[in-house]
Amino acid sequence: MNKRGQITLFIIIAVVIIALAIFLLFFYPKMKIKKYEEPTNPHAYLQDCINNALEPLVEKLASQGGYLELGNCIFYKNICRHYLCYTTQPYVPCINQEPLLKENIETILRERLKQENVVSSCINRFIEYARKKGYDVSSCEAPKFFVNLTKGRVNVPIECKIVLKKGEEKKEFLEYNPYLTWPLFEFVLLSKQIIHEEITNADFDPVAFMLRNYWIEIEKFRASEGSIIYTLRDRKTRKEFVFAVRNYVLPPGVL
Repeated sequence: MNKRGQITLFIIIAVVIIALAIFLLFFYPKMKIKKYEEPTNPHAYLQDCINNALEPLVEKLASQGGYLELGNCIFYKNICRHYLCYTTQPYVPCINQEPLLKENIETILRERLKQENVVSSCINRFIEYARKKGYDVSSCEAPKFFVNLTKGRVNVPIECKIVLKKGEEKKEFLEYNPYLTWPLFEFVLLSKQIIHEEITNADFDPVAFMLRNYWIEIEKFRASEGSIIYTLRDRKTRKEFVFAVRNYVLPPGVL
């Protein structure tokens, strides 16, 4: 009798587990999709839409030392790596090309998002989607937005009033803060520290720095004509920021 009771208990537990697995397989994904597709909250929609455009811009900018357009750079691995500190004079410290690197990057990203009409397009797509779900929608004519870098994030704060109506239901939204998870802020701070060391000490020791800061990998490659390529890599995300320095160069003919 004890053995039969144990077998019966095991069968009941197995049936419950199978039933739960079937429920999760067929119903849980639908529940998640329904929650994600809820049109009465534009925050998640704008987050995904803007990140689709923002991430490739950040990747390109980071690979080119903080720029999207070609400028004063050296090609390394077929990519234009901009000089953040540069000199043409022998035995002379380089001059910091971007003392306001963070602010410059924020401006570059904002202007590109504006040129490509990314924010307005994302808001218009959300409005179309909400209307297809049966909502009456009104919104601002021109959204206000800017870009700022904070720890681990590229933020795109937006101000645009959106009003959704369906029957007696009415919801209003004014401010949104989409962000891309990307360590650009940390890379900017480290780049400025490297440039400071290059100018004041004529060199930067990546090994000593990595021993004190395990989160980062730093590759230092000495290229031609006295140029140095710095590759900063986040150990966790594997994101990279690459820039060049030309500092205390030797005169022609001197090795």
